[in-house]
Amino acid sequence: MRAIQITSGHKISVIECTKPAVGSDEVLVKPSCCGICGTDLHILHHGFVGTNYPCTPGHEFAGRVVEVGRAVKHLKEGDYVAVDPNVVCGTCRWCKEGRPNLCIHLTPIGVGRPGAAAEYVAVPGKNALKVKESVGDGPAALIEPLACALHAVESSRGVAGRNVLVIGGGTMGLLIALSAKAQGAGAISISDPSTAKLEIAGKAGIADARIPGEFEGSHFDVVFEASGVPRALAQGIELLEKTGTLVQVGVHDADKTVPINPFLLYEREQTFVGSNSCAAMFPTAVDLIEDIKAQTELMIGEPFSVWDFEAAVDSMSQGKSIKTQLKFD
Repeated sequence: MRAIQITSGHKISVIECTKPAVGSDEVLVKPSCCGICGTDLHILHHGFVGTNYPCTPGHEFAGRVVEVGRAVKHLKEGDYVAVDPNVVCGTCRWCKEGRPNLCIHLTPIGVGRPGAAAEYVAVPGKNALKVKESVGDGPAALIEPLACALHAVESSRGVAGRNVLVIGGGTMGLLIALSAKAQGAGAISISDPSTAKLEIAGKAGIADARIPGEFEGSHFDVVFEASGVPRALAQGIELLEKTGTLVQVGVHDADKTVPINPFLLYEREQTFVGSNSCAAMFPTAVDLIEDIKAQTELMIGEPFSVWDFEAAVDSMSQGKSIKTQLKFD
């Protein structure tokens, strides 16, 4: 079969490789749609923690089950599924505490093990969840980032009735805004320097979508930093209300820092919290995607063939759409 490969030298190629063998607790999935996200750019350009090179990327995907291991009972050949990419041990402290995203043996699909930028991908049966075919390939492949967004909202310790600011109008920022809206946020604002992204946010139902400079002097009960840009985080800290919560979702370069005034943190009794990956929110995302399908479709640009992976990466880097996705032959 064919697969995309990224080497430790950050080169992309299409390779011929052996079709994955399916273990007793696994299923073989033929992907139909796969998203590209910032993690894939880190894998390609800088390296990303836990990456096993040479790497076949692809962790946001949906597809068809074509083979089922003998121990898998909840799926059958032909089922349409989305896949939680976080493969965990289930036995470490963090797994037992219900925080699988922090598993000390975490081996994500598309990072630590082969991903969906290939004709076939083998995944643990428990990680594949059935999805209604009416959802469609594009939105179904957004279930993984939606689960991450839901975990971010969960990490805020509640948004109901609170004024929320999302910094960053990309995939994660818009999905966080939609998730917060679904959970009863009092008011939702979204900040991004791209007027094109702000326009899409408005069409998706986020009425208060503005460029960063227009928020000076405002204060919010909950701020989600979803851009991964240090100056955006610095602004988020400035805009956080007393007793407010700032949730760090955007992935920053590992060597970047932002100064924090500890006196203001103390005086204002604020909470800063990180939100990493999708935790245990994948099933919730499978349910929610049906309600926000139309909004998610606004985010998706013209798809690329998976075998044009490099062109798709270039398009994403240039910001030609909010979400770049790959289609399969």
